[in-house]
Amino acid sequence: MSFESNTARLPSGELTYRVAGDGPPVLYFHAAGGARATAGLELLARSRCIYMPVIPGFDDTPLLESVSTMRDIARLGAEFIDGVIGEPADVMGQSFGGWAAPWLALDRPDAVGLMVLECPAGFRPEGHPPPSSDPELRLKQMFAYPARRPPETRSEATLVRNREMLHRYHGAETRDAALIDRLGEIEALTLILLGTKDGRMPRESVQLLKDRLTRAFLVYVYDAAHSIETDQPERFANLVEDFLERGETFLVNQAGVPAISATA
Repeated sequence: MSFESNTARLPSGELTYRVAGDGPPVLYFHAAGGARATAGLELLARSRCIYMPVIPGFDDTPLLESVSTMRDIARLGAEFIDGVIGEPADVMGQSFGGWAAPWLALDRPDAVGLMVLECPAGFRPEGHPPPSSDPELRLKQMFAYPARRPPETRSEATLVRNREMLHRYHGAETRDAALIDRLGEIEALTLILLGTKDGRMPRESVQLLKDRLTRAFLVYVYDAAHSIETDQPERFANLVEDFLERGETFLVNQAGVPAISATA
């Protein structure tokens, strides 16, 4: 299932986005690496229409003056739901994108159905060191199976600029205290995912989310690092598809999908 590129004109400005699939809408906030069509997302697009806005500044897109914080990214997502999708949507965020998604669910609960947070950033324990910037170590922390990554077609300059965008949107911060203090206000039922081999996000981060969110499942996906949708695409797609279909009756022990553990 291939993603097509489009452009939307929103109140904040022009926004590039990618879309694939046919079915109920899912708004997907991408990670710091930029907008990528992974095997897991392509499988999920069998049953969902996935909208992936390119966050301004990533992948050589222009910045938008009014979008300069993680909360601003969430507001831009709300504009996208209102102006492009045209109805409430389930929302998903991976890593960096998983920091913006809860702000959207908090500020615009009317626009958000269910929420999926895949190895979300922004919730590191106080005093915990930030993720390593060493390229070789970062690769090992990101992927249990680097060979499963989609082919890279972007230049090294683009990838470097993508990483620089982190400083625009959250500076050196790795813990959003303001958001953490308000997690209990979020109404959206949430699925939190963490790979058992994730070297970027400590388990304490997702455990904090599980404790603070009033309605959440926490699932550890075996043999996956930080990009679950790359390392374990079938498990990822089956889990997310099942959650989005069942909601409150989500069942973790699915036939044919082994090696998953969870807390509800």
